Amino acid sequence: MSANTLQDKENKLLALLQGLAKPAVALSGGVDSALLLAACCRAGVQPEAVTAFTPLQPQFEREDARKAAQQAGCSLHILRPDPLQLPEFCANDSRRCYYCKRLVFGAVKAKAQELGCGSLLDGANADDAGDYRPGMQAAAELGFISPLLACGFTKREVRELARRYGLAVADKPAYACLASRIAYGEKITSAKLAMVEQAEDALRQLGLQDLRVRCHGNLARIEISPQQIARAADNLRQRIVAAVRAAGFAYVTLDLEGFASGSMNRLLDDAQEKKAK
Repeated sequence: MSANTLQDKENKLLALLQGLAKPAVALSGGVDSALLLAACCRAGVQPEAVTAFTPLQPQFEREDARKAAQQAGCSLHILRPDPLQLPEFCANDSRRCYYCKRLVFGAVKAKAQELGCGSLLDGANADDAGDYRPGMQAAAELGFISPLLACGFTKREVRELARRYGLAVADKPAYACLASRIAYGEKITSAKLAMVEQAEDALRQLGLQDLRVRCHGNLARIEISPQQIARAADNLRQRIVAAVRAAGFAYVTLDLEGFASGSMNRLLDDAQEKKAK
């Protein structure tokens, strides 16, 4: 990635933002939306930061959203939609993310209209376009645009520009909602979400990073980076088992393949393959 390329993309982004009516930024607590909010401020367009706190977010994500708004010098409008009230979401089929985002982004849109905003922005980037993300469809249907995606920013470039802006979340690991830990077809409940959050918090306290605790019924399948697997198996095995069982799981496994973002989507691919045959 050349400095000129990133500078060109930043210039393009700022110009795009300056051409928008007063924007509302859907702020998640991750680096993408934090950068977008900061870029709006640099472009001089006085954005409104709107975030939705749901049961699908761990507490640290909520705190990071607050910090991102504070660092940008923006007040934060907090909404509390609850996807667990949607039977179609809790059924956890392949459209789960769509149902959730329709609710969440619908709430953000309503708040933005109340605030007099003329444009709706989310933090999707170019790398997001290569994965199965029905939530992006929901956002588009509601009129959201994705300036980082439109300007061709990859995740790596997002992080680099966030570092140049001095954002606290520049190197924060990517984090998907807690519902993404539960196998498709298995009902989503508040109890399961709490189990996953507690287990992941406990593993981070043991020094593990870039991790997911995947919920398959009463079995927890732990994904960590390949570089951490030997240490986890040799030195932390008993502590990991104790921590994850304390969260409510009966069985604890360590996935030898390591952390893979979107690994639950393989279940969808397998189902489609069988159907095709």
